[in-house]
Amino acid sequence: METFEMRSLTVAVVAFVSLSMFGCSKGSDGEGTAAESEGAIGVAECDAYVKKMEAFLDGLPEEARAAREPGFKAMQKAWREAAQAPGGKEGLAATCKENLASVPSK
Repeated sequence: METFEMRSLTVAVVAFVSLSMFGCSKGSDGEGTAAESEGAIGVAECDAYVKKMEAFLDGLPEEARAAREPGFKAMQKAWREAAQAPGGKEGLAATCKENLASVPSK
């Protein structure tokens, strides 16, 4: 049952992040940049994704970056929390590996 719950959490997080990150929301307080992440997730695949996504976001025009950063930061927070749960790191590894492949290269 624990594995099912972890997968459900992972799917929910990915769905939330996908909608948030690629939405068209406007309105950012302009503080901080993508490069100012709040620390490592603790899962190699997730940390690689964060690094690659930060580089991608840093290359975007300010308005596009501002629209995507809140979702990106929320995803990082959710992943950090999920990594702390029992079995969380194992579930995140597959999710992050999938997401890593979807980040456009410069």
